[in-house]
Amino acid sequence: MSDDKVEMNEELQKWIQESKQKVVDSKEKKGKLKNKPSGNCMLCGEKKAEHTCLKCENYVCKSCYFKIIGICKKCVPPEIAGKWDGSHPDWEKELGVEWVD
Repeated sequence: MSDDKVEMNEELQKWIQESKQKVVDSKEKKGKLKNKPSGNCMLCGEKKAEHTCLKCENYVCKSCYFKIIGICKKCVPPEIAGKWDGSHPDWEKELGVEWVD
């Protein structure tokens, strides 16, 4: 497994642990979601909504939803969502210069 994937998996596990209690509290508070998603995704507005976010209850499409944790992209920090969905740009490649942290 590449170092990037190991790092991403470690970050995912850390984020899940930090967020786990919030999701559990949310599930208990709201009970089981009763309404089935309908219409278009409430985030991108383009695709058919197929899931309901456990945190904000938005109806979202597959592309805007992280099934493994049951949460939409809006409820995941942007820097983490970018890594998970592959949209985090490779700045070295994009800018043609070496990236230094």
